[in-house]
Amino acid sequence: MTFSNIWLNANFKTFQENFADLERDAVLITNWRGKGKTFGKLNIKKHYIVSDDCVKFYEEDCENLIRQIIAEVGHEKNLLYVVSAGPLSCVIIAALFKHNPENCYIDFGSATDLMTHERITRPYMIDGNSYAKQSCWMFDRNKINLDIDVVLTCYKRPQVLAQQLAAIKNQTLKPRRIFLYQDGIDGYYKIELNDKILSEFDACKISSTNGGVWKRFEFAEEISKSPYVCLFDDDTIPGERWFENCHMNMMQQRGVYGTNGVLMTKPEYYPQKFFSAGWHSPNSKTCAVDFVGHAWFFEREYLTWMPGKSWHGKYKLVGEDMTLSFAAAEHGFGTYVPQHPTQILSLWGSIPKFGWKYGIDEAAISLNPANVQTMRAAVKEIYSGGWKCLLEKNPDYLNEILSVLGQSTLAKDKKDFGMLKNGVRNLLPLLGRKPPIFLGERKTQSSVQKLFDLQAEDYYVLENERGEIETARLFNELRQGAIHIFFTDVYDELKSFLEQWGLREGVDFIDGRSLVIATIN
Repeated sequence: MTFSNIWLNANFKTFQENFADLERDAVLITNWRGKGKTFGKLNIKKHYIVSDDCVKFYEEDCENLIRQIIAEVGHEKNLLYVVSAGPLSCVIIAALFKHNPENCYIDFGSATDLMTHERITRPYMIDGNSYAKQSCWMFDRNKINLDIDVVLTCYKRPQVLAQQLAAIKNQTLKPRRIFLYQDGIDGYYKIELNDKILSEFDACKISSTNGGVWKRFEFAEEISKSPYVCLFDDDTIPGERWFENCHMNMMQQRGVYGTNGVLMTKPEYYPQKFFSAGWHSPNSKTCAVDFVGHAWFFEREYLTWMPGKSWHGKYKLVGEDMTLSFAAAEHGFGTYVPQHPTQILSLWGSIPKFGWKYGIDEAAISLNPANVQTMRAAVKEIYSGGWKCLLEKNPDYLNEILSVLGQSTLAKDKKDFGMLKNGVRNLLPLLGRKPPIFLGERKTQSSVQKLFDLQAEDYYVLENERGEIETARLFNELRQGAIHIFFTDVYDELKSFLEQWGLREGVDFIDGRSLVIATIN
């Protein structure tokens, strides 16, 4: 095992500051380019070198090097061995420590490259680089419990189950046990999973009738024994570091963590008048929300607080997510969305291209108008029970969460372009699916509506009141099976965002300005 990550990434500056002050007798084992170089204030007693070809060096020279070191300085004590020899470091340190444990043997990895090579060799050495901001974390297994029980749900998307199960098993923080709750379907058909997939779970509960969204939480309370529980909707495929992301945050702030957070501005209008955080609207830092959905990571004891609510199970298809957060809040625990950095999808609770693909099919509860009304009724009843939204308690929090949602990552400075005309006869033959969706900036709205003979509701303005393009608002206007036509000069920035969701330029979205034959002033 090597611990060289202690010195890298966000810790590198601290390493530089402290290493420079070390005044010890030392032995160096580094790349040959470090020969004769100065390593801070260390008193270098011996310097042993390895070549660039670690495989060849291991096969031909490594044993001789170890014997040489033991023969020349192996009897001395209290030496600092500075080892930066790539994959050979582990082999060399193990052999030397076995011979003489009275020294300090450290694999510094690439952290010493500025001294060995006298140049930047890694991105984390550059101020502002994304790697320079990442932190490595070590834990004491005797003090921190990592055991997680997972509950997956199968309802009308059995085709997703195997993929979801594979994503759970591929987590960097492995779950202790994985369970399945299969809800029944009231109607003319039922879904029967074969024994092969069922055998992959530690236990399964198969309902013959439709119990609704609450039953999986009841099943989790019944069967889970680990200190942490994570439940998933059946349309959610997490990145491989999702559990790691949640657990890391849990060590700093206990609470409920999820991949799709909701911050209500006016609870009486939900599911309208709210902000999203998470895979719908990536957040650069962990942020507090009113409640979360799609995936829930929390301490098992929270499950015991849900059944006591008067509305428990009353709303068959909605309300379980709100109740979990409300119950946690009553015991002093908040609800959060861990960071969903746009460039590190492995940390996300829902990989966007799959969330987009599975989350808006015919099985989606949220797309049913009747369910939307039920959501509103559930919020109203839970709210009357004493639940208070974050913005009601702290209106200033709005500015804080907006600062992490990445809404300003799209350029604010937009140059004017001329009035648009024609183009419609060139556009229509390209449409092989649903009617086009027109999106853009407010300043082009009237021009585009006139050009394409659109009604006001056919053109979607992507800006907020501060003139910023909102990723959350953009996502709410996307439609599967339609071509999205953008009239904005931040198209290139929008393009990179859309491609993260599995949308294809020229097929799912295009730059509407490129269709215009001419412009007028």
